[in-house]
Amino acid sequence: MQTERIEETTVGDIDGWMITVANVMAGQWNDANGQVRTGLSVEVGLYDEDRTPVSEVTVGAGAALEIAGRPWTVVAVTEGIPLAGERMSNGHVTLQRAK
Repeated sequence: MQTERIEETTVGDIDGWMITVANVMAGQWNDANGQVRTGLSVEVGLYDEDRTPVSEVTVGAGAALEIAGRPWTVVAVTEGIPLAGERMSNGHVTLQRAK
């Protein structure tokens, strides 16, 4: 199965769609079954091949997304790690194309 990892504060590309990722933090989201879950979350922006905004959602592990007409599942949201001084590395989201 196809898996994509997109780093926080960057832009990814899946099947011609632009995927923005920001703000890894504690939050709430709906999983693929519509249940509210709490834990590490991330804001994901979806833009079609014309760069028209489609949606901006908060997601976490188990959430479902539709990207370019295909189902994707959020496999994990990972927090950044401490670097020298008070800096942190970026976190990331891992997405997997559903069957």
